[in-house]
Amino acid sequence: MSTRMIASLRQGAVHGRVSRSSLALATATAIGSAVPAAGQGQNEPVITLPTIEVEVAAPKPAAQPRRAAPKPVVRAPAPAPPPAARVAAPPAPPAVPPAPAAPVATPDPGPIAGADGLSPYADPNAGYRAVSSGNSMLSQPLSQTARTVNAVTAEVLADKNATSVRELARTTPGLTLGTGEGGNAFGDVLYVRGFKATNDVYIDGVRDAGAALRETFNTEQVEITKGPSGSIGGRGTTGGAVNVVTKKPQSEDFVQTETTFGTNNLARQTIDWNKVWNDRFRTRIGAMAQTAEVAGRDGIEDDRRGLSLAAEYDASDQLTLTFDAQHLKMSGTPDWGIPWIEGGPATETIGLDRATTYTIKGRDFQEGFQDIATFGISYQITPDMTLINRTRIGRTGIDYVVSVPSGATLVGDDWMLSNLSAKSTHQINRTVSNTTELSYGFDTGAVSHSMIAGLAISREEVTQRGYIGAVSEDFGGVTGSSCMGVVSVINPDTSGCWPAGSTLTLSDSARVTEVDTVSVYLSDTMAVSDRLSLNLGLRLDDYDIQRTGIDPGTDAPYSYSRQDTLFTWNAGLTYKLNEQGMAYLAYATSANPMGQELDASGGSYAGLDDAGQLLDPEKNRSVEIGTKWDLGNLSLTAAAFQITKSNARETIGRGADAVTSADGKYRVRGVELGIAGKATERLSLYGGLSVMDSEVLSSADPENIGKNLANTAHKQFNLLAKYQLTDAWTIGGQATWNGGQSLGSLAANGNDLPAYWRFDALAEYDMGKNGVLSVRVDNLLDETYYDTAYRSGEPFVYVAPGRSASINLSMKF
Repeated sequence: MSTRMIASLRQGAVHGRVSRSSLALATATAIGSAVPAAGQGQNEPVITLPTIEVEVAAPKPAAQPRRAAPKPVVRAPAPAPPPAARVAAPPAPPAVPPAPAAPVATPDPGPIAGADGLSPYADPNAGYRAVSSGNSMLSQPLSQTARTVNAVTAEVLADKNATSVRELARTTPGLTLGTGEGGNAFGDVLYVRGFKATNDVYIDGVRDAGAALRETFNTEQVEITKGPSGSIGGRGTTGGAVNVVTKKPQSEDFVQTETTFGTNNLARQTIDWNKVWNDRFRTRIGAMAQTAEVAGRDGIEDDRRGLSLAAEYDASDQLTLTFDAQHLKMSGTPDWGIPWIEGGPATETIGLDRATTYTIKGRDFQEGFQDIATFGISYQITPDMTLINRTRIGRTGIDYVVSVPSGATLVGDDWMLSNLSAKSTHQINRTVSNTTELSYGFDTGAVSHSMIAGLAISREEVTQRGYIGAVSEDFGGVTGSSCMGVVSVINPDTSGCWPAGSTLTLSDSARVTEVDTVSVYLSDTMAVSDRLSLNLGLRLDDYDIQRTGIDPGTDAPYSYSRQDTLFTWNAGLTYKLNEQGMAYLAYATSANPMGQELDASGGSYAGLDDAGQLLDPEKNRSVEIGTKWDLGNLSLTAAAFQITKSNARETIGRGADAVTSADGKYRVRGVELGIAGKATERLSLYGGLSVMDSEVLSSADPENIGKNLANTAHKQFNLLAKYQLTDAWTIGGQATWNGGQSLGSLAANGNDLPAYWRFDALAEYDMGKNGVLSVRVDNLLDETYYDTAYRSGEPFVYVAPGRSASINLSMKF
């Protein structure tokens, strides 16, 4: 008896249905067997024909479908007829037209990438395995790309329950979260391989500047490109870059919906509608709505709304016009965690309940939005040459007032917050960019080239204001009250921090940062032989930054500016060991100009200030050696790397006495392993292991030399697994381990977040008729762990979500 292998809806497989081609083949065989018997009646005279010897070729075996199908029935051959008598033949009867041949069944090709809702970048038979990148600068298959690229497919995102980039960072080795401090807005503050990457996030290859809150309802794939990536992404990109690839129209009509209900008042609905209007015009519309509270954190809300539209129009066989737009709004309650007491998070040292929050009701709020539109033109000049132009207009914002539990003092038998200080930001990020790329394939002798040449022009602007009536830092309370030493850590009552009649007013003075960038770049992948290939990339960026504002201490206006020309490059050599595996060696560089953290307040946070106008860019270089293997539908990767940053900025002192220099140097070494795809026909795996060692090589503070880098998770592990028990039932789960994290500005300051394990569980039931019901529990053991913490001696600590459970119904029509 055969076994039908049923995949999830996200893989686009047919659920519980017999293949139409198998039915057609069986029917044709049955009809063909019955025709000879039906063509001759019992009472008709026997007509003897001359003996004719005919050679009949043995039939070719039918093509096997991709998935296991019922085995064909094998019939015993019929006995051979006796030899015909050799007699004179009668006159031939009138010619009878031959019976029409039975239709030849076409084997089911199985799921096809980029069709019926499946990702064009993932293996259609193994949804956990990405085979290509959505970034035009990574044109080779990922298995042949000479660098580490963690491509998180749509199916992995769904099974991780990573509906936000922030949640994805919690379960991806080499990717961690940072705090919203130093003027940086509270959003997706990311670190890659120990280096800050807040302004190294891209949407479809175009930089999405400034901290923001990002959802994944319109995401086809998230790609974390590891190591310096200046020739690919431009400035910054020290530890790597994060590229969010959005969904595009496909060539078949479908509607897919997902309805989710869960604990913590979770209700979420998504719709993905693809429509083919005619043979030239296609659209894809997505929508999302969510209301929820954060598990394990009292009163912290997380509501979201999203709408996306993508359209493609083939104006001719060579010319295609595209349009993409996305609107996202995320609103809720800001949560800046708990205080650090006696050398650790208060939950660890004094037994504070992990659900404790310090929100000031009636005052604290958080809203974020994202409006992005992209217009594209693609023209195929020749079969080997294509010209693409994209224009992006984007407006992203974040607006909040938040209470920060800063330090604590023991008063009698009760711990009291030193200050429940208020921080606020009203920030708008605007982006206008135009990118033109020419891709060209050609040969020079025995060498085949795949070249991309590009020109990019962009204007980025970040406007920031604060709220009058919410005093920042620890220099006082708020209007009409004091929150210093009056709020209990364990049993907080914050009502006195915002008495009736208190108001917030948005400041009239804004800090405005503008960056104009002109970039030219070239990438060439050369197939030197069947086994050997070489990739070279070059990029030149003209970077011009200006910042204006009003000094809050003196009310005097200021204006800062700096211009840099950044030259970065990369080289990668790959050697194909056999049909399954290859080895590679790669070298890459990038540069961090002053002010690259566009929303940071000063030089100590990589924002542009008076002293920073004189500082040259930081320089980064990396060497990576690795191997990649494709074993059927399973990909395995291994890499050893070293990243060195020189001319590193470092600030000694605080406030008016702070001095920022560019004499630092530090290094990160590590090993990274990855697995993605199907280990067996039933078992899917996705995960990785990252082990790093860091060291400060040079510092303005001699005591820092030899120490580990701060804010770096040196050891991380994650494994997502899913096993198909029967045709209907699938079970799975995820294990995540973080070996702890040191805090500090540059070097570790002695404060460490503890290591932790987190486990998640998943079960799916195939209901048939294109429906899948799934149940999941995240943080199964309700582990108390921490996203990150501020770098000071007495930091505040972000507490990660607690245990949550949800049920999800996926339907496809």
